[in-house]
Amino acid sequence: MSTISINATTKRPRPRTLRRRLSAVPWLTVVPLAVVLAYADGFWMISLRGAACAIERTQEPFATWLRESTLAVPVFVLAVLGALTPTPRWFGPVLRRPRTVVATALLVVAAGTLISIAALAASSAYDYYLQSNQLLLMDSMRSMGSTGPMGSMGSMGSMGSTAQQQRAALGLQMRVVGYGCGILLVTNLVLVGWVVAMRGGRLNVSTTRQ
Repeated sequence: MSTISINATTKRPRPRTLRRRLSAVPWLTVVPLAVVLAYADGFWMISLRGAACAIERTQEPFATWLRESTLAVPVFVLAVLGALTPTPRWFGPVLRRPRTVVATALLVVAAGTLISIAALAASSAYDYYLQSNQLLLMDSMRSMGSTGPMGSMGSMGSMGSTAQQQRAALGLQMRVVGYGCGILLVTNLVLVGWVVAMRGGRLNVSTTRQ
């Protein structure tokens, strides 16, 4: 009986501990940063996707941007939380000094940019997969046209070999990721700086007071 009572008393405080930790999260700082980063970076990812000629995934760009950016908000919330978690121990719950504000803002920028680059790389890899399959399908149709009634398809041979077109598609997707890294980094720097400026140059990284 004593063991049961000891276990019961040790397990009861856990919900309160979780609530205490959640109440210490500066949601008024985390949520605006996450929303701004998610929708801005989502816009660039959709734009770059369209520039890479991923025809299968360029239908209804506005609806796609809205849906994917909304789904990405929780991921950015976690990224911003991860960037802000160590800062209360380093600088205190409220950042007022320019040096500490800039350092924390750069942590948020780094976390958000890494998330966006990973998403962009995954999207580009999937675009290349779709384009590669499309090229293989066109190659099979060209082969059929050289011996079948679709003789006009034989003229597609002037477009180059399938392997060359796949290399060109891969190079295009790699350039998209390369350019996207710079665009996303600059965008996140500007937006995080704008949010900090709108908050008077201060960042609350915890609701607790030391």
